[in-house]
Amino acid sequence: MDVTMVYDVQHIMPFGPLVILYLFLAGLSAGLFLLSVLGEVWKWEPMRPLGVPAGIMALATIIPGGFSLLLDLGQPLRAFHLFFTFQPSSVMSWGSYILLFYSVIVMVYVWLAWRDDSRKEAWGKAGVVVSLALGMYTGVLIAVAPGHPLWNSAVIPVLFLVSGLVAALSLLNVGQILAPGRFPVTPAGEAGFHSLKLVLTGLELLLIAAHLIILGLLGAAGSEVVAHLLSGGRQFSFLGVQIALGTLVPLVLLLLARGSQLTVGVAGFLSLLGVMALRYNIVVAGQELPVQGVLPQLLEGDRTVWIYTVMLLGLALLLNQIIPVLLARICRPLPAAADQ
Repeated sequence: MDVTMVYDVQHIMPFGPLVILYLFLAGLSAGLFLLSVLGEVWKWEPMRPLGVPAGIMALATIIPGGFSLLLDLGQPLRAFHLFFTFQPSSVMSWGSYILLFYSVIVMVYVWLAWRDDSRKEAWGKAGVVVSLALGMYTGVLIAVAPGHPLWNSAVIPVLFLVSGLVAALSLLNVGQILAPGRFPVTPAGEAGFHSLKLVLTGLELLLIAAHLIILGLLGAAGSEVVAHLLSGGRQFSFLGVQIALGTLVPLVLLLLARGSQLTVGVAGFLSLLGVMALRYNIVVAGQELPVQGVLPQLLEGDRTVWIYTVMLLGLALLLNQIIPVLLARICRPLPAAADQ
């Protein structure tokens, strides 16, 4: 007798909320470091007053970003094996060393920048290479995963790097509203920030459009993914949150800001939401529609994982407050910091 059995099985996503958080925080940290170096090393006028605060936030975000990866492993001690068994053909092995070197460099750089030590320039220049690698690696990590049309594109690493810079500028804009004493900005600085944010946001939109067009030309599997984002299960989170609320609305607010810091701050907050939604949509939708075009039932992790995610975001905010206090106590602060 011919018996057909149908199984209705749910699967936990290999890349869940903690990985999404890591991709967001690592990209944000890399963007903050690059902006800090623009002010502290290359003396770009808009960033000069914000060089040290941006460096501190780069450190404050990469620490919980690393913890998110350790928690995602389930057995954090396994991470140490990656540093004793380097595999040149493994993207994850390269990423482990990039994350390690970046974390060390950003710590030393922040220390030297706080003391206004001239050695910060050498460390900052070295950190540019590693931060660019980290910003793009967050995209390479998923771009090399086989069987996922939404991920397998050379556009993803560039998109993640650009969106990380957008998130970094946005966080500084929010900081200027919430703590203007810690995030001083000149009129010339506002104009420079404004122009750079517009350019990067526009570039982010172009990269997303290019990625969708390329996907649509890949055949049935790619077209299925595009439909899933534009009119399927991810329509609200992609078109509603990421594109409309997190990208287009901030772009319009920036064009209409006319010197209003509050408007720029609101645009910054929405842009941060948009960049997080970008990570979420790419990671989750990429797992929902593998190459065979079948939509399996997937679970995005239990409540504990989401609690960890919220706690790590809180840790990033806490470290941003604690690190300046520690620096002020253990070494000579900058004159600007001492006056606050």
